[in-house]
Amino acid sequence: MTDTTSPSFGTKQQKRAALASLVGTTVEWFDFFIYATAASLVFSTVFFPDLGDNVGLLASFATLGVAFLARPVGAFIFGHLGDRVGRRTTLIITLSVMGGSTGLIGLLPTWDAIGIWAPILLTSLRFLQGVAVGGEWGGAVLMSVENAPKSRIRFYGSMPQIASPLALVLATVVMYFVAKLPEDDLMSWGWRIPFLTGFLLVVIGMVIRLGVSESEEFEAVKDKGEVKGHPVLDVLRTMPGRVVAGVGLQASVIVLFYLITTYMLSMAVDSHGFTRSDTLMILLVAAVVDLLAMVAVGVLSDKFSAWKMFTAGVVFTGLFAFPLFALYDTGNVALMTVAFTLALVLGHATTYAVVSSMTAELFPTEVRYSGVALCSAFSGVAWAAPTPLVAAALVPTDGSVHWWPLPAVLVVTAVISLVAAAAARRGAQAVAEPGPGVANEPEPLSGEMDEIRTVPAAPAAPERV
Repeated sequence: MTDTTSPSFGTKQQKRAALASLVGTTVEWFDFFIYATAASLVFSTVFFPDLGDNVGLLASFATLGVAFLARPVGAFIFGHLGDRVGRRTTLIITLSVMGGSTGLIGLLPTWDAIGIWAPILLTSLRFLQGVAVGGEWGGAVLMSVENAPKSRIRFYGSMPQIASPLALVLATVVMYFVAKLPEDDLMSWGWRIPFLTGFLLVVIGMVIRLGVSESEEFEAVKDKGEVKGHPVLDVLRTMPGRVVAGVGLQASVIVLFYLITTYMLSMAVDSHGFTRSDTLMILLVAAVVDLLAMVAVGVLSDKFSAWKMFTAGVVFTGLFAFPLFALYDTGNVALMTVAFTLALVLGHATTYAVVSSMTAELFPTEVRYSGVALCSAFSGVAWAAPTPLVAAALVPTDGSVHWWPLPAVLVVTAVISLVAAAAARRGAQAVAEPGPGVANEPEPLSGEMDEIRTVPAAPAAPERV
């Protein structure tokens, strides 16, 4: 258990763990986001030039979705390693895989050079990115949460979450300047620059992560000989309900975010006549405010109910869904900026900042990496991968179908997240309560509870779901 007598924001080692989580995850999400932005603005021309604008865009988005399909593979591999070998070692591997695959994308020849092999190689490297992300998020969350002082668990848990908008800001700034290049330069070599930075950024992230010790709670599990032989299978066999709840929690959060950062960004260029620089600047403003809001939410969530903050954010997403698209459909830069900013701050920051620690609360330490990684990976498959494809299919670029199905999708996902939040809270309380005849052991998961305890499996029965 972490030292509750430490300074309000933690000891030096605790702060270093939080910083490693923030910086390392920022590097990984930067690599991930530059691909998403390039898929929206460049790849349909560079890798799918013979398919036409609409089909080429769909093909480009399909490669984006491959990474989400790869996430469960990463969750199985790195969830197992994270609960067997340790959080620190696993996170070093995920960072290496992500940085290497991103840098190699920047070296790929185009369709004009090698034909069909160009998109095949692109898709393969995108798959590796997905495998890395499948193991990254869960480990980064646990590196922060399991080393956090008791009074700052939610704030520490928000560190890998803050990395997402921070990476989005950095990626958007880079792509903004790259997009200002002349069209021929952009399509021939300019788009490669952000990807080649992956080689440099992985070195920076690696140096920071190598300076962090293993999670205190995982070391305690190892010392007591409680490391599971097959943690991923244990989670799937004995706690499937908690995995489903963890996936449902992220429905509204993910669909809102990916609608804005992929589909709506692309359609602003194709349907509203915006320049690439205009759309990236809109996204940059919204992302900066989202980043600041997420820091504030992370601090406040240790003082107020994170579950209530999450619920309020999901309700706002459902209520703001139709106004969001109405403002977007005006084609006005100022109104679109306001719409994106409100959606990201009140719908995304209030939910995404706390969903990490909420998910971690669903699983005991000995299988927590596997449980959190599976929730994240299946969320990517269920919500992130289909979002741009479904949106592109529902609203063709010729404008023959109105945009109303998209806010309807947001409303449905908001309802799913609300139902999942109720189920997840019951699951977290089940982990907190000792089972009959089982010795209590400290499990510092939630700042809202006075004492959180692990529930190991009863001798003759599986762990409660």
